[in-house]
Formats: sequence, structure tokens, C-alpha cells
Amino acid sequence: MTEKDTLQRFLFENAPVRGEFVHLEESLQTIMEQHQYPLVIRQVLAEMLVAASLLSASIKFNGRLSVQFQGQDRLKLLLVQCNHEFKLRGLAQWTGEFTQEELLAQLKKGVITITIDPETGVSRYQGVVAWEGNSFAESIEGYFKNSEQLPTRIWIAVDEKKAAGLLIQAMPTETADHPDWEHLSHLSATITPPELLTVDNKTLIHRLYNQEDVRLFESVAISFGCTCTVERSENALLLLGQEEVEEELHDKQTITVKCEFCSREYVFDRVDIAKIFKPGNKPASSSNQIH
Repeated sequence: MTEKDTLQRFLFENAPVRGEFVHLEESLQTIMEQHQYPLVIRQVLAEMLVAASLLSASIKFNGRLSVQFQGQDRLKLLLVQCNHEFKLRGLAQWTGEFTQEELLAQLKKGVITITIDPETGVSRYQGVVAWEGNSFAESIEGYFKNSEQLPTRIWIAVDEKKAAGLLIQAMPTETADHPDWEHLSHLSATITPPELLTVDNKTLIHRLYNQEDVRLFESVAISFGCTCTVERSENALLLLGQEEVEEELHDKQTITVKCEFCSREYVFDRVDIAKIFKPGNKPASSSNQIH
């Protein structure tokens, strides 16, 4: 049986190439159960959750990595986030129904961005990803090739309950025409979606690279984790402004702030609102809010 909710790194001892496996199951189901997503939306959101997990594992940082698709039409937003503790969350915003072909057409019109928000000491990073080919994985591969000059291949598989991914990446000093990279890329490309979803990593390593010397590291857990808090909800009200909040409260006893990711609700009464808007309270940066 394959691993559940894990990331596992591997390294080729005699080639300048590294890799990662990711398996999502309970974390994926938790995220999908928070909203009523159509099947095609679930598919692409699951692919993005796998990609964000693989990216977080390949980048050394303390903070949060976000992968976001901003659409121009009925597919408004796809947003997934993974932090350095491998806590994962995601959401989608859309209107109407889509066929697979219509969804792909929508994706090709939008913009994908990768953002890294470090906790302290380092500037925020944001890179724009051009849509390439017919999948999210191909677009991320193109981003690494064109923006980071790091040859990268990604394979993603999704079914009704699970999602899994495989990433291989050349070391920063290597080039895409390195013979080891070409050889290992061809071997990796023989993997099938059913294998990726149902076969354990150790067996996959043997099937794919049985003539290579591969070091498989200990796996690490990945799980759902939302960063919404009472404090962030209070800050959202501060950003909204006292006048608008008071107007919302006019005929009510309470006001509710709902997290767009996990749907948790934070309820504030008039006493709470008075404390939030007491003199001297100022909102924090909007980048820290629930969105």
C-alpha cells in the first residue's frame, strides 16, 4: 500500500539529480470537503495541492509558499498554500459549470503566480508562471526551465480520494542537456498514474531506477492546516472600517467573519466590535489576512 499524506525525498548518488514523492489522502479529502467543488475543479485544485507540496519540499525557507491562478472569466481563483511545516490548504472560486475542455480554455487565459512569504528577514518573492501545454505540471516545469534555469519534470496523478506526485530536478550547477538528466528523465517518464497512486515509494524507486544507486530519505508528514485565527478575523474587520462594520451591525446582534479556506466562522458581538475599534488600533498589512 502506498504512503498517506507524506513527502519523501530521494537522491541519485552518482548523478546530480534529486527527487521528491508526495502522497495526499486525508489532507486532500479534508480540503475538498470544505466546499462543494465540481469534479473538474477538484481535479485541478488537487493537482495544484500536489505541486505546492513538491515546491515547498524543494525550496528551503521558513514561511509560506502560495501557488495562485487568477482567472479572467468564470474560473475566478485557484489558490493553494503550503508552509515549511508542510501544512496545506486550498480554495477555488468559480461560477457555473465546466467541461474538462472548457476548464482548460479558462486556465489558458489566466495568470499563475508562485509567491514565497518568508517569516522574517528575507524579502517576499513572486514569480509569474506562463501556462504551457495541457496541464498544470507542464506549466510549473516551464517556470523552472525559463525562470530558474533548473531542469525539472513533474508527474501528477489524481483520483476520487487521493493525489500523488513525482518531481525530479537537476542540481543548480547542471544543464538540461546533461546525459544523466536525459537518462533519468526518460526512466521517470515511464511511470503511470495508477502506479503513482497505488505503489509505495520504495517499490517505485526499484521499478523506475533499478540500475541506479538511489538514496531514499525518511518521509515527512504533510497535513491540512489553516492559519485563520481570531486575531486575523479582527484585523479583517479593522481593514473593512468601523463605519461599514457598524452599518452591518445595525439590525444584528453579531457579525460573522468566515474563513474562505476552511469555512470556519468567527462571531463578534457589539462588545467585541467596540474593543476592536478602540482608539489606537490599526490594521496590520492586508497580506496577512484570510484570503
